[in-house]
Amino acid sequence: MRTYLLWLWFGLVLALQGCMHAAVQPIPTQVKASELKQRYYQAKTIAPDGTVLAFTVYQPHLKIGQTAPLLLHTHGFGLSRMKRPSLSLYGFLLPTGQVAKKAWQNGYWVISYDQRGHGNSQGKIRLADPEKEAQDVISIMNWAEQNLPQLAKNQNGVRAGMIGESYAGGIQYLVSALDPRLQAIVPITTWYDIMNSLAPNGIPKTNWITFLNLIGDWWNWNKFHPELKQAYVDTQQGQLKDSTYNFLKTHQASWFCEHAQAPKADALIIQGFRDVLFPFNEGVKAAQCIQHAQHEVHLIGVQGGHLQPFAQHSPLGNTPFWYIGKSVSCGNKQHYNLQDTIMAWFNQKLKDQTPITLPELCIDHSPVNHLSDLTPSTHYSIAKTWIAATPKQAVFIPIHSATQTTYMTGSPQLTLNIESKSGQIAPTLFISVAVKSARTGKYQILNEQTTPLNPAKKRLYDQVIQGSSQQDGEGQNIELSSVNAKLHKNDTLGLLINSESIYYQKIRQPKIEAEISGQIILPKLWSETAQ
Repeated sequence: MRTYLLWLWFGLVLALQGCMHAAVQPIPTQVKASELKQRYYQAKTIAPDGTVLAFTVYQPHLKIGQTAPLLLHTHGFGLSRMKRPSLSLYGFLLPTGQVAKKAWQNGYWVISYDQRGHGNSQGKIRLADPEKEAQDVISIMNWAEQNLPQLAKNQNGVRAGMIGESYAGGIQYLVSALDPRLQAIVPITTWYDIMNSLAPNGIPKTNWITFLNLIGDWWNWNKFHPELKQAYVDTQQGQLKDSTYNFLKTHQASWFCEHAQAPKADALIIQGFRDVLFPFNEGVKAAQCIQHAQHEVHLIGVQGGHLQPFAQHSPLGNTPFWYIGKSVSCGNKQHYNLQDTIMAWFNQKLKDQTPITLPELCIDHSPVNHLSDLTPSTHYSIAKTWIAATPKQAVFIPIHSATQTTYMTGSPQLTLNIESKSGQIAPTLFISVAVKSARTGKYQILNEQTTPLNPAKKRLYDQVIQGSSQQDGEGQNIELSSVNAKLHKNDTLGLLINSESIYYQKIRQPKIEAEISGQIILPKLWSETAQ
């Protein structure tokens, strides 16, 4: 309860931000070269469609003739910019704001802006539309080139980087695909495929979607675009419609990657394993896309991310619905402070300083080092099994028994045949990768992740997304949420199948009965002795 009261206090701080308007200062005309003093001020520009965009400019201390790159910072969904370096949510607490402040104090121009429909920016929220929200970032870079003195530039224009979490992460991929001035990005706990994130296998995450609607269209009163409002209404009916897909299909990095328009920036991606909104899978796919486009990419796996309100809990002292932690320890026990690592990344890419020593893949408490280490490679068959699960009694299907201490990191691939009794509607299975402890006999769901599967909704989803159709009775292929696990000797790894989930509370099934069979491919199993 203390944590949630703290979160309410943060909300009050945000409300105060909207009331305490600092005067917008005019950009001084540079009559002659002079030393620039460190300061910050409020400014605005107008997007091509006439939308007024509000932002805060953080001017660094620069000597005569000294130049500085530009770091763009923006906020999560429903929030607003870092309007001042102290009395603001980002200036006081959230890590992306802390990095932006540190960059400002170390010789970067920093612009923290309100995305359209948020804070002091006008317009309606279209959920990272490349023709609106992404173009807004381009407009701000144009403003910076025209108004900020002593900017560092290259052949493309201003040398720019960008940082932000969640909603502020997804937009980075799109801007980078559209504008080469963005050289280095740090997207944190965000999506690669927004359709699969919000409605995996065609089953909407109604709990999270309702919460996003609350902070998006109620906190920022009536700011949803009508098409987004309709998409929200459709998901509340428990299905993914063609109209929702057609509205959102370009609002994701996956669309650009699939259409040979991959992000052009080098990327340091941070993704969380407990994140039930944007699972670690999303970071993996984004990293693979950028790597395929032959740009430098590093992926950091942390424990945190988005946490289901009132269902998951963050460590003491962190914000209740989202966190990433302060550091990671990966590979051969290398320890990295996240904020220091991010600053080193920007210094390397935008100031040509010493390259960071971070491996391609850095997963907290995991031996993996390369993206290829995540590839599913260990095959197991699932024999025909009759399952009868109730809300109080899940069904555990054993897959692998550890003969020694073993690590597993990645996304299992599952092919499943589901046959219900004649005349019965196929149930929705909530599938988790779990470990049965040899010491206690209890089950632990790995990283609190659950993947839903309903045969009829999966077929409809494939038809909407891929234009493919599948016959009844065929095995359905799905990717389970990524996990990062350590198994002790004699622990049993398996699938835990439930009839209900705290993440999909609109689906009520007193009991599910079906016969299942299929195959699962697990990521590589790393023994402790082989490291």
